Amino acid sequence: MLKTSEKLELLITAEQAYPAFETAVLMAKHRIDMGFRIFDARTPLISDAAREIGETWIDLLLHKLNQGVRVKIAITDFDPVVRPDMHHLSWKSFRVLAGVAEMSDNPSHIDIQIADHPARVGWGPRMVLWPKIMTQLGETCEKLNELPPEMRADQLRSMPRFAELVKEDDGRLLPDKTGVPQMIPVTHHQKVAVIDDQFLYIGGLDMNERRIDSTRHTGRPEQTWHDVHLLLRCPRRAVAARRHLDRFQAECAGEVGLRPPPELLRTLSVKRSSEGIYLSPVVSETGILDCHLRCIAKATNLIYLESQFFRDPIISDALVKRASEAPDLGLVVVLPAAPEEVAFLGDEGLDHRYGEYLQAKCLNELQKAFAERLFIGSPAKLEETQDDSRAALHGAPIIFIHSKVSVFDNRRAIISSANINGRSMRWDTELGVEITDAEEIAKIRSQVMRCWLPRDAGPEFCAPNRAAVAHWQQLADLNAATSPQSRRGFILPYDVTAAEAFGTLLPGVPVEMV
Repeated sequence: MLKTSEKLELLITAEQAYPAFETAVLMAKHRIDMGFRIFDARTPLISDAAREIGETWIDLLLHKLNQGVRVKIAITDFDPVVRPDMHHLSWKSFRVLAGVAEMSDNPSHIDIQIADHPARVGWGPRMVLWPKIMTQLGETCEKLNELPPEMRADQLRSMPRFAELVKEDDGRLLPDKTGVPQMIPVTHHQKVAVIDDQFLYIGGLDMNERRIDSTRHTGRPEQTWHDVHLLLRCPRRAVAARRHLDRFQAECAGEVGLRPPPELLRTLSVKRSSEGIYLSPVVSETGILDCHLRCIAKATNLIYLESQFFRDPIISDALVKRASEAPDLGLVVVLPAAPEEVAFLGDEGLDHRYGEYLQAKCLNELQKAFAERLFIGSPAKLEETQDDSRAALHGAPIIFIHSKVSVFDNRRAIISSANINGRSMRWDTELGVEITDAEEIAKIRSQVMRCWLPRDAGPEFCAPNRAAVAHWQQLADLNAATSPQSRRGFILPYDVTAAEAFGTLLPGVPVEMV
């Protein structure tokens, strides 16, 4: 729990977060420990101080290595069948960082790990999925076969696990159908860095150029990326996070016992000793979920939830229960109008359809329980579009939300890497912070809520009480009835009917899959 003596800086979007992170790294004297789902050292530097050193994180890390600072980084690896693009990105990042080591005066000072979760899908489900696996491998092979041979070879050098699953025949890549590939159902989803065991950088924001955006969201809709991170000067939390980074891979593999960091919130699962017929890992630590449930059970005035997804029936059920227990409790939920892949890539895969089915189901249950005490909103840009896809909402291009913020009255706030879905709450490796200082909570609530409001919005919009719900609903309804250029703030009503129409129930598939 955050004490008033600890320094907290709330960082909204990469415009604020990246310069703060760069400054903390520039201050490092001894060590930098990091764990990210995505960390691309080719990402441009933003702060003036960092740009005096160079243009990208390659230059910044090289500068710190040459100063004698030790750098340790774990970057998530991905299933090469289901996510070959992300598998390639992870290993491309490895190659870039390995190049940084070669250029530095202290190459042994950097430790680069490409970390896959050790859990595997059991042989039974893999046998059932074998035709689909071969189809997906074939589709990736076809994309690679379209490349010139030298470029294709370079791509494969950054896809080592994929390369083990294919063969070359007459100059073309084909799936190797002699085996049943392993499948990775879980990922390390954390985004955390520790500087000299003093500073902790933690939240929802990974590191690559795709995530660079500002609170003004003036770029193209597919370039918008709203996220929230924290920078804490707090040695006890920093040390706890660094110890987590030292142990989490061994913990997930079952090689050492779990050691939950009491200063932090965590989700962590462990591989099964024998996968057999199982799709899932062993759910082992649910600190982020447990904290949400405790906070929901005590909330009396207003809960504010901002997340990339709202798909977890456990959290939904807890909110429904609390709605009947606390008649003055209001709820504000802010979500992106559609998943990123659906909105910007037109992906209609069953995983996205199942996720949208779950989200519509959860939100409809909340609507029944809270009625007029609930507002569900999504942001969109202040410009008009003729696009009628899910990349638009009420005639405007959407703003993509990736943040993970939960605020409960003036009692608690949670900022983490975890979405409100079963995957983040029970399977993937996640890390977050619980904040209990009332003054800090009020600041956080005001800062995150005001991102979506007009500049002249009164304090009633951010007050921790049920009345705030009506103010948000009235503003969003007015914006929906107004041309985009004339709207006051970004907020609009969320369209649950679009999720319902797109969604598909997949009986028997665990909700944690999406």
